[in-house]
Amino acid sequence: MIKLIVSDLDGTLLKYDNEFDYESYQKIKELEKKGVELMFATGRDYWMVEDICQKYDIYNPMILNNGTQYRTYNGEVNHYYPMERDAFEKVMNILMSYHYHISVHTQKGKYIFEDIEKYFSRHVELLKKARGVDDESQLPKAAFFTREGYLKNVHEVQSIDDLYLQGALPLKIDARHIDAKYVSNVRHLFDDIEHLHVSSSFGENIEITSDIHDKGSMLKEVLKQRGLSIEEVATFGDGLNDISLLDFPYSFAPGNAVQEAKQKATYSLNKTCEQGAVKKGLEILEKLNLL
Repeated sequence: MIKLIVSDLDGTLLKYDNEFDYESYQKIKELEKKGVELMFATGRDYWMVEDICQKYDIYNPMILNNGTQYRTYNGEVNHYYPMERDAFEKVMNILMSYHYHISVHTQKGKYIFEDIEKYFSRHVELLKKARGVDDESQLPKAAFFTREGYLKNVHEVQSIDDLYLQGALPLKIDARHIDAKYVSNVRHLFDDIEHLHVSSSFGENIEITSDIHDKGSMLKEVLKQRGLSIEEVATFGDGLNDISLLDFPYSFAPGNAVQEAKQKATYSLNKTCEQGAVKKGLEILEKLNLL
């Protein structure tokens, strides 16, 4: 029987307006009453998930930063696996030379290496381009899109030394660029840097972590701690950073998933994140008498 549902957020459980699909949410709440737990497994940091927990009354432990962090909502449990400093410095030098919009996720918050006003302005321009809109007012009002939400617990520093002097340890680098063609060959520059995991959750971005854990390996650690088998978990994901999460017997990719995710998942669904893909996957499990 399935005891744990582990789902990616963006493009899987969350629609493009950053809201839960209502039918999937209702199904999850129904199963919750039967003792089945939902766990988020996301590339976001805690401060970009906190408002979702509050809005939807879901305060369960979560896998964050593409698997490099596992923490409870209140922080009582907080395990994290940072990048090695040498690798981090080499990556940052490359990204800065190509003028990426860079966010460094750490156990102490998000660190940036430019003026905070410029940082947020560039973020908005990237969002408008990705969403195909001309005005900031046309963007969703969720935390990732608003000034108050996106700049929550953001720290501006001048150098990598400053970051480390503040006791922050880099868990994930989130790098985005407005010009996809200009940076089309950047990814291979990381090939010779050891102990890195490079992935992506959507177009024109690079997500870089240590290679100690990804979403899938962190989930296996969680299952081991809880005494659960891989047959007692169902996983959902849509992006390249979800491939390891889909390497489980009961795994599901929504219709909007990248091809690699669809090929890895046990079940490739015909419903997208906008159409209740998670609910569809849970209904399949019910038909198999696993829920």
